[in-house]
Amino acid sequence: MGIGKAITAMVLGIISIVFCITGYFALLLGILAIIFASLSLKNEKTGRGMAITGLVTGIIGTIFGLLYAILWTAVASVL
Repeated sequence: MGIGKAITAMVLGIISIVFCITGYFALLLGILAIIFASLSLKNEKTGRGMAITGLVTGIIGTIFGLLYAILWTAVASVL
């Protein structure tokens, strides 16, 4: 019964990659995925694969979201 956090982390991580073009929204989802994945890895015995997937996709989504947010902010400030 302890895989809820791992599933949540995996889903949030995947969504953060899919929506990385939105910038700040993907950044928020990626950070939440990282938090849920680390809580799951710390406290739960089951669902380690999903938690690791959530952690990796959360990190990727956070990086892409941050890069796109910086790019979008830079372009908007020039215009």
